[in-house]
Amino acid sequence: MAGERLSPHRATYALSLGSLQSSSSLVEAAGRFEFEWQDVCDGWAVSQKFRIALFYEDGVSVNFGWSLSSWEAKDGKSYRFFVRRFDGTGLTELVRGEAVLGEDGSGRAVFMEPEAREIDLPAGTLFPTQHTLHVLARAEAGDVPVWTLVFDGSGDEGLFGVSAALSRRMAPDAPARISSPLLDGVPSWRVDLAFFDADQREAEPEQEQGLRLFTNGVVDEMRLDYGDFVLDADLTGLTELPSPDC
Repeated sequence: MAGERLSPHRATYALSLGSLQSSSSLVEAAGRFEFEWQDVCDGWAVSQKFRIALFYEDGVSVNFGWSLSSWEAKDGKSYRFFVRRFDGTGLTELVRGEAVLGEDGSGRAVFMEPEAREIDLPAGTLFPTQHTLHVLARAEAGDVPVWTLVFDGSGDEGLFGVSAALSRRMAPDAPARISSPLLDGVPSWRVDLAFFDADQREAEPEQEQGLRLFTNGVVDEMRLDYGDFVLDADLTGLTELPSPDC
């Protein structure tokens, strides 16, 4: 079954300006995105680091980024997260907390930083790795599009709605951005993701992503659409991480 063979890996992507609206004064973008997905026996440990510099016609440049470190139980019922946001001057925000879900996907998230607070998670909520598994399974079954509530701890509430649509199944021999045993001959799909406020499914998405998703969880050929501009995220490095001796 798709998703049961997730491959622990480290991937690096080069960020560049893909396209932008004609009214935008943005002229260039450059950055880096690093993603690490480790099997730690009782769960998945994920590390993400994103950094981008935007350059405008008037010579002004804006630098910002974020990192997200998380642990998610393999049964999908518990999750811990640590988010850092920063700009050109340094760290601007730190968010830390944990969340638990019941059998129906409802539960509670507890934030420890920047301030103590709790939020309820509606029935059907998934944590990030479980969401990837869900999309993979539905893609293999040809049962897409699919709408899901996802909690990862980022954003104002950490909870958002995700609409996943399958563009097409790729041919098994379709070349990937780089050659790797994690990609060569591995089945994959073109998937479009749209991210919404959790309670505004009918509104315009806050962000859209187009990507090539492989059955082992590796992602290639990402396009990150922020509305005013689009970033291309080109896979430049991919390393398979060892499986643990549990």
